[in-house]
Amino acid sequence: MKKNFSMVYFLISALSYAQVGINNTNPQTVLHVDGGKDNPATGAPSAAQQLNDVVVTSAGNVGIGTIAPQKKLDIDANNASLRIRNLPQQLPSDHDFLTINTANGDMVATRYVYTSNITVQPGASGTLTVPAIATIPNGMLVVKTNNSCGTNMITNFIYSDISLGYATAIAGDKTGSPTIAPIPGSGGGSGVWSVKFPGTASCSTGDSTQFDYTVSKPTSSSYLIVNNGNVARTYVLTIFRL
Repeated sequence: MKKNFSMVYFLISALSYAQVGINNTNPQTVLHVDGGKDNPATGAPSAAQQLNDVVVTSAGNVGIGTIAPQKKLDIDANNASLRIRNLPQQLPSDHDFLTINTANGDMVATRYVYTSNITVQPGASGTLTVPAIATIPNGMLVVKTNNSCGTNMITNFIYSDISLGYATAIAGDKTGSPTIAPIPGSGGGSGVWSVKFPGTASCSTGDSTQFDYTVSKPTSSSYLIVNNGNVARTYVLTIFRL
């Protein structure tokens, strides 16, 4: 009988005030759990008293350690670490990292790697534009391609905004030979890097020029590839945040 009375009282209180308190006669939100049973009977709990509270607001925000959550999940960790257990370990190319803004505590998904392909006919050019959601203003650009004879070409560049600097290049056992042309007269875009691989063995899909190409950054989010070889080439461009 006592249990039934308590439940009825609980429901009446919840309906009357539209707020539910657990260990708490003075709920500040729709649902307010006072884990430490240390909140005052009137007024708002202090910052120290809130640290053991869990709340749900009318906006659907959940607060842990705070009674005024500003995001869907707002945690005051009180300088302690957070723990999430038994997550799968994987790093697919289309996954982002969670990063935290130390100034305001906001956590967002950040992409540190972006990869895309572009196929360019011999003597032609193609432009790859990095979508805004994956913008990486400073980092490393890796350009890769291969032929049907099993030879892989890899070139590394370092970039910042529209500046583009050559690092290394190799195609099989051949080292790339880079040259740079001046920045266009308009002042826009990076210098233009041309990379050749002298002595590359002929293959059923190309001659000694097959891996030769030119790359530049017309804008901070785009790359212009010119195929200076004799066959169509699919380039894989990957950018990494540094």
